[in-house]
Amino acid sequence: MFYAKEKMMKNSISFVSLAVPVLALAMLCGCKDKSANNQQPTATSPSVAQGDTPTVKEEKVAGLSCKPIVKEKKEKGLDVKMEIDFPTDGNPILVNAIREYISESLGVEYAGDGLSMQGSYDGDLADGEKMTDYYFNLKVKELKGNDDVVGEGSETPDLESQTKISKGFESDKVVTFDYHSYEYMGGAHGGAASDGTTFRKTDGRRLGWDLFVSGSGMQEAIKNGLMEYFQVKTEEELTECLSLDNTVFFPLPQTPPLFQKDGILFIYQQYEIAAYAAGQPSFILPYDKAKKMMNNTGKQLIP
Repeated sequence: MFYAKEKMMKNSISFVSLAVPVLALAMLCGCKDKSANNQQPTATSPSVAQGDTPTVKEEKVAGLSCKPIVKEKKEKGLDVKMEIDFPTDGNPILVNAIREYISESLGVEYAGDGLSMQGSYDGDLADGEKMTDYYFNLKVKELKGNDDVVGEGSETPDLESQTKISKGFESDKVVTFDYHSYEYMGGAHGGAASDGTTFRKTDGRRLGWDLFVSGSGMQEAIKNGLMEYFQVKTEEELTECLSLDNTVFFPLPQTPPLFQKDGILFIYQQYEIAAYAAGQPSFILPYDKAKKMMNNTGKQLIP
């Protein structure tokens, strides 16, 4: 769900005496030879013509290492599980940004009743076990306290909560974290969510739809992607598949653009634009097409 800088040092030579011009010249040539050797083209350093200014490339960011953390509790009428790919090593700014995202994502399920639990964990962000325990215990407490659903006897439904946050696509410029959850709280069926966030690896920026330029063909791309998802051939057929008031303007997904191996993932949540039976409408916009719709910031991040 993922360049090397060269520093050139210029030695200064002092001509102490006009009586040793040969020695001074030899020293100067020696310095120039060393500098020239350092400028030999490499796989990451293009050759520079005489008189040109060397191009300074962006620093390559190391890969992100994660530790899997799993919490699970099964008992009569209750099934709770959390699986987290917790960042442990990499660019410190990026690592901290992803840890904050994990905390906020785990807590968002508890927002409501006048007391938001989104990102409420206030312990050490580097302690993945402690953070996961905090939210896991909140979820168990919530399900056990659901008195209007949990009761005694064979008719008691099995309440279920499954949450998984995992590292998905990663390049040398971005890394995507995928979020999947399923909850059953009684009733006809449960509810699922599949979204995530893509981070810029240099500074941990969470990438959003502002990477795309307004009026750049986005509406046509969404329409074509949804027609492919629903396997229809006409706009009239597509309209029948959606719960939108009109299909003159397609809203962007609530989930931000997710960088994948072959393109940008567009994904709508249940009920966002269609009925429950439609699932989560989604499609991949290939990078060659996405690039034409992006601002320069977005274009620089395409693998």
